[in-house]
Amino acid sequence: MKKLILAAAALAVAWIGFAGAAEAQWAPTRKVRLAVPFPAGGGTDLLARVIAKALSDKWQQPVYVENLSGAASGNVGALEIARSEPDGYSLLLSPPGPIAMNQLLYKHMPFDSSKWVAISVVASVPYVLDVRNGLGVSTVKDLIRKAKDDPGKITYASPGVGTVGHLAAKELEMQAGISLTTVPYSGLAPALMDVAGGHVDMIFDTLTTSLPLQQGKQLNIIAVASPQRAQSLPDVPTVAESGLPGFRAVTWYGIVAPPGTPADVATKISNDIVAVTHSPEVVDAIRNKLKMDPMGISNAAAAAMFVDDAKLWSDVIKKANISLD
Repeated sequence: MKKLILAAAALAVAWIGFAGAAEAQWAPTRKVRLAVPFPAGGGTDLLARVIAKALSDKWQQPVYVENLSGAASGNVGALEIARSEPDGYSLLLSPPGPIAMNQLLYKHMPFDSSKWVAISVVASVPYVLDVRNGLGVSTVKDLIRKAKDDPGKITYASPGVGTVGHLAAKELEMQAGISLTTVPYSGLAPALMDVAGGHVDMIFDTLTTSLPLQQGKQLNIIAVASPQRAQSLPDVPTVAESGLPGFRAVTWYGIVAPPGTPADVATKISNDIVAVTHSPEVVDAIRNKLKMDPMGISNAAAAAMFVDDAKLWSDVIKKANISLD
């Protein structure tokens, strides 16, 4: 735990150190790379393309999305950006893993996560608790009661060790005092499909990918794991409301720059990204097409969010003894 606390503290010092700098007159004079450490076609990639188009229009310079996949953790693609010139022309858009979580899971990281320069968080999406049809539960309390009556009988689909979906299930076990049986998968799609097919009892998944299955009556969303209820599911309670105060599982999409990026450059890029993220066109695309929650927060706020998330999951990771090395 001491190591995890020190890591979080280092992240705080590095990220927050770039907050509040005076805005420079930096503006790109050539194309800018917005890297995604995952293959094309996924939610991160689609979001990056929305942001890239808006920035291209604002800067009057091409902003192109480059998919730097190679590992489920995102570390391979993130490493390339971490090694890039800190001049504002290479940025990383990623969910929490390579930015704030992987340093808690891997003993040997290929780059120092504490040295990322925070730019913004452009969107977030809550996780939801899905159960298969026919399980016989309609609330979190029902699920907990069933799990306590027959420990280990309820199965949950894990889309990968150390993913938010995996950690959220562990958090549920610890807070509720129950025992679940893990069914491991190498990715989200097969895990989710097996719950929808009735082969596994439950899964924590993003609202974006679960909502269509709920609407198609292929599974049942019984709770939302964000602090507030989801606008698209106003009648579905949060996990916290359901008897587990403080429970939270939300994924977000942050933008960071390579270590050593000057504070004034980072602040200028952050201000521009905040501006385009709040434009009506981008808000509409994020909210209505991607089914995410638009954010567009400053580099200071993003830095604080990175640290807060690292602290949240560090306790779960230690108590559950999760490691990817």
